Amino acid sequence: MHPATDSFDKLSNRLQAAFIRLAKDEHLWSGDLYSALRNVTTTLAEVLEVGRASVWRMSPDRQELVCQLLFRTDRQGFESGASLPAAQFPHYFGVLDEERLLDVPDAANDQRVQERYPGHLRPLGIGACLEATLHEAGQLAGVLCLEHLGSPRLWSRDEQLLAISVADLLSQLQVFHTLKDRERSYRSIFDAAGDAILTIVDGLIADCNPQAQLMLGRPRAELIGKPVTDFSPDIQGDGRRSDDKAEGLLQAAIDVGPQQYEWTHRRADGSRIETEVSLSAIWLAGRCQVTAIVRDVTERRLAEQIRQTSAELLKQRNLALQVVLNLASQLHRSSDSEAIADETLRVLQLLQRAPLSLFHLADEDGEHFEVIASTGYTPAQIAARRRMPIERSLSGQALALGQILHCTNVEDDERIDPAIRERSLIDGIHSFTVLPLVYQDKQLGVIGLQFYDCGNEFSDAELEILRAVSQTVSLALANARSVQALEFQATHDSLTGLPNRTQLHRDATESLRWIAGSPRQLALMLLDLDRFKEVNDTLGHRTGDQLLKLVATRLQAAIEREDAMLARLGGDEFAILLRSVTDADQAQNIARSIVAALRTPIEVEGIFIELGASIGVAVYPQHGGTSHALLRCADVAMYAAKGNASSVSLYDNSHDAHNPRRLAMITELGSAIRSEQLVLHYQPRYSLQEGRWCSCEALVRWQHPKLGFIPPGEFVQFAETSELIRPLTLWVARTAVRQLALWQQTGLCISTSINLSTRNLLDITLPEALAELLREYGLQPGSLELEITETALMTDPDRAMQTIERLAELGMRLSIDDFGTGYSSLAYLKRMPLHALKIDRSFVRDMLHDDQDAIIVRSTIGLAHSLGLQVVAEGVEDPATLSRLREYGCDEAQGYVLSKPMAHAAALRVMQAPLPIQTG
Repeated sequence: MHPATDSFDKLSNRLQAAFIRLAKDEHLWSGDLYSALRNVTTTLAEVLEVGRASVWRMSPDRQELVCQLLFRTDRQGFESGASLPAAQFPHYFGVLDEERLLDVPDAANDQRVQERYPGHLRPLGIGACLEATLHEAGQLAGVLCLEHLGSPRLWSRDEQLLAISVADLLSQLQVFHTLKDRERSYRSIFDAAGDAILTIVDGLIADCNPQAQLMLGRPRAELIGKPVTDFSPDIQGDGRRSDDKAEGLLQAAIDVGPQQYEWTHRRADGSRIETEVSLSAIWLAGRCQVTAIVRDVTERRLAEQIRQTSAELLKQRNLALQVVLNLASQLHRSSDSEAIADETLRVLQLLQRAPLSLFHLADEDGEHFEVIASTGYTPAQIAARRRMPIERSLSGQALALGQILHCTNVEDDERIDPAIRERSLIDGIHSFTVLPLVYQDKQLGVIGLQFYDCGNEFSDAELEILRAVSQTVSLALANARSVQALEFQATHDSLTGLPNRTQLHRDATESLRWIAGSPRQLALMLLDLDRFKEVNDTLGHRTGDQLLKLVATRLQAAIEREDAMLARLGGDEFAILLRSVTDADQAQNIARSIVAALRTPIEVEGIFIELGASIGVAVYPQHGGTSHALLRCADVAMYAAKGNASSVSLYDNSHDAHNPRRLAMITELGSAIRSEQLVLHYQPRYSLQEGRWCSCEALVRWQHPKLGFIPPGEFVQFAETSELIRPLTLWVARTAVRQLALWQQTGLCISTSINLSTRNLLDITLPEALAELLREYGLQPGSLELEITETALMTDPDRAMQTIERLAELGMRLSIDDFGTGYSSLAYLKRMPLHALKIDRSFVRDMLHDDQDAIIVRSTIGLAHSLGLQVVAEGVEDPATLSRLREYGCDEAQGYVLSKPMAHAAALRVMQAPLPIQTG
C-alpha cells in the first residue's frame, strides 16, 4: 500500500474507532451532562489533535451562544460561560442557520468567520476551525467547535464526518439529559409535595406520593389499584353516598374541567380526615388520568376550634407546626441518618420542655438500640446508653405498637429495664416520653425525651405535634435508607455484593488524586476466569452463580492484606484495584498469588471445580492517567495473557498490535455489513412426526478479507453492545428471506428461522421492518420464525413483551431458543404468543446416558404440548437419540446427525433428498 494511503487509512480508522468508543460509552447517558461533555471534548481534542474543543448552547431567547464547556489542551483544563451575542455577529449566526458544517481551513481569510477573527480567533492564535451545528426540533440548538492553533489546516473528509457525527450525538445527549432533568424534577416535586397527590385511572388509584401514604396511614401497596372510596366512610358530610359522589366528581373533571370540593377520608386506624380536594384530568396515550391533590384540613379545622378557645394557644401551636414543617423540609433534603437525628433533636429543643433527649436507631439484629445523637448528656452518660436492649423496654413497646408512650414515674414503672431504671435515677431522670419511628411496618428507632420531674404529661396539641415530628422523621429516615439502598444498588453487583464498574472508576479516580505526585504507584488488574463457561453449560446457571460468589470470597481473601478493592464487572470478569504498590513487579507478584489461590479446587454443591484465571495488569502512571485508560490497558494485557497462556501479563503497547482480530471486529463490523463480507449458512430441521424437512435455521458468518473466517461468537457480541445489532439483524433477515423465496419457487415447502438478541426485543420498530421485508419478497408471515433466548427475554420482560406481541400480531412465528438454560418462568411462557420451544443441546446430548437429562427432555416436551407449543430438539448427534426423541413425541430435530450448517446450495441439496437414516 502507498505510504500516504496507509496513513490516511490509519487516520480514518482512528477517527472511526474514536466515534464508536464515544457512541458506546454508557457513561454519556448514565452520568450527568457535564461529565458527558468532558468526555466528548477531551476525546475530540486528543483524536483530532486540536488545541481547543468546545460545545456551545443556544440561549432560550436565541440571542446568543453560551459556552457549555471548553477543553484546552495547553492547560489540560475546562472553561465555560463565555458567550457570542447574535447582535454582535449577525453574519456568523446566519451562516450557522444555513450550513450544517463550517469547514474553515484558513480562519484569517474565510468570510464566514471574519466577524469573530479580530476579537476572538486571532488573539487566541486560531489558524483553522471545524464547526458542526447541533439541532433540536428542527432548529439550531448549538455548535460543536474544534479549533486548531497555529497555521492553517486542511480538514479531511473523515474529520468533517466525525465532527458531524459527534454533533448529532451531542444533539441526542442534550435532548436526553433535558428530558431526564425534567422527569427528575417532576418526580421530586411529586414526592416532596406537602399535600397528598393521587393519580386515578379508570376509577382506581394508579400512583400516590409519600404524603398520601402518610395521610391515609397505609402503605403504597394497599392504595394502588383500589378506588378512593375504599378509604372513605360510606356517607360524606353532605349526606351523599361516597360511591355516587366520587363517580360524579371524577366524570365532571373529565367532561367539564377542574373540580374543587371537600371530602372526608378514613385512616387505617378508623380515624377521619377532613380534606379539600382539587381534581384535574389529562389524556395520556389514549387514557384519561385524573390527578387529585388532597390537602388535609383536619388540623386547620382543629385550629379554628382552638382559636375560639385561646388565641394565644393557637399562635404558639401554629409556630410549632411551622417549625415541624421546616423540619420536614430540612430532613427531606438529607440522606444521612446522623444529620437527620441532629436536626430533629435541635428542633425538639425548640418545641418541648425536655432538657435531655436521645435519638436511637434499631440495629440490624433487631435486638438493640444504638444511640446516634443526644442533647444534654455527658459523654460518659452516652457511653453507658450506647447500646440498649429493645426487648422488655418501654422504647421497644413504643416501637412495636407504633404509638407514643409515657413513663410518668421511672421508679415504679415495671416496663423499664432495670439497668435503664438505675442509670436514669442516678442521672436524676424521673419520667420520659418515647416517640416511635415507624414507616410502613419498618421499625426504625425511637426518640426519647427525658425529664427531671415526675408526672410529665402533654396536651392534645403537644401530642399532635410530637406525632407529626415522629411521622416526619420516620419518613425522612426511610427516604434516607432508600437513597442509600439505591446508591448501593447502582454501585454494586447484585449477585456478589462487590463494587461494580461505576464504583471501581469512582474509587480509582479518588485513589489517583491521592497518589498523584508521590513515589508510589497504582495498579489496575482485569481478571477473567478460565473454563467458567464450561461450568455454566454443564452444571447450569444456578451452580455458576454459586461458583461466582465463592470465587468472590476467595479473591477477597487473597487480597485482604493489600490496600485493594475487588469489583465484579460482569459475567466471570473481575477487577482488582491496588491503591498503592512500589512498582509493576509487586503488582505482578500479587496477581500471581491470586492465580495460585484460584487453582485450589472450589466445592460447589458437593462438586469440586478447578478454575484458572487470566490477569492483565496496568500500572499508573506509565500505562495511563485515568481509570478508563488503565482498565483498557488491563483488558489488552488480559487478552495477551490468554494468548500466551502465562496467566499474568503486564500491559505492553505492542500487545494492541498483536490482537488485530479484536480491533478489526470493533472498528470494521459496520463496513463488513455494508460490503457483503457476511454470509449465511443454513442448518435444516426435520419433522419427526411428518417425516420431512420442514425448516432451517439461518446462521451468520464473517469472511474477513484479511483475517479470514470469523465465527459469530467472536463478533455478534460487539454488535449486541452497539447500534450495529439492528443493521446486522436486518441484513440476516433480508438474506434469509430472499433465499427462502428462491427455495419456495423451486417447490421446496419449508420455513426459515433467525435469531433475535436482547436489543432486538427492545426495538419497537423491528416488527414493521420485518413485515415489510416479507411483503417485499411475497412471503407469508408464517414463513419466518424468530428465535429468542430466555436470557434476552428476561432483560426487560415488559418491554420485550410489547415487541413479541406485535410480531405475533403480524403473523410471524416465535420460539424460545436454548430452553432450560435461562431464568424464564412459566408465567411468561403462558403469556407469550409462542409457536415452539427449542430444547438446549446440553440436555439432548446426554439424554441416553443421563436419567436426569432424559427426564428434563421428556418433561419439557410434555409441558410444551400442554401449552400448545411444538418442540424442537437441538444438537442431535446420533440416530439413537433421534429415535428416542421421536418416541417421546418430539416434533422436530436439528443437529449434525441430520445436517451441519452449510451454504445455501448444499443445504438445498440436503433438503431435496430423503433422510439417509431411520428415525424409528
